[in-house]
Amino acid sequence: MKAAIGVKKSGTGRHLKKYKIYSEWMVNIMGPSKNRPAILLTVLVLVFVSSILLAGCREYDGRLDVAYFFKTEPEKAVIDFLECLNQRDPDYIYSNFLLSSEKSSVSREKYMEEFTEILQEIDGVKTTKTVYLGYEKEMSKVVAEFDVSYRNGEVKKYKKYFYLIEENNRWKIIFEKTFI
Repeated sequence: MKAAIGVKKSGTGRHLKKYKIYSEWMVNIMGPSKNRPAILLTVLVLVFVSSILLAGCREYDGRLDVAYFFKTEPEKAVIDFLECLNQRDPDYIYSNFLLSSEKSSVSREKYMEEFTEILQEIDGVKTTKTVYLGYEKEMSKVVAEFDVSYRNGEVKKYKKYFYLIEENNRWKIIFEKTFI
């Protein structure tokens, strides 16, 4: 009989004991067998929903943004950059969006001083739209539309092409190509 169901004679008792212990453990944890599919489905749904919620959090400020979940990594970098402008955070921009080659040409203090001076005129930045345009010549291109509110009350709408390159598994903005 054991040979007919594919169980070897040697060591059979040991395998059956392990299976029996495992099945008893599952019944103790999950309850009767008729409830198992419902419990497993509930656990899977909870894991799926929590992973979506965590993936939908912006990297810069950790706020939940459902649209952020569906964006490409270069688009997320642009959104985070614009949010840094909105929050007036040049230190985060220097640490996370500048290429290593650009960091070596300007000190953190000098960069922060110049960027802070630029940000003094700005009251806020609001991203309205980002579109990933693709990858060419070893860089990604994202077009972003955003509104800039100035201290004098003026609000200007901008449409800007951002050029990004991946460095150390993070998307960095090529500032000289994007802003010059």
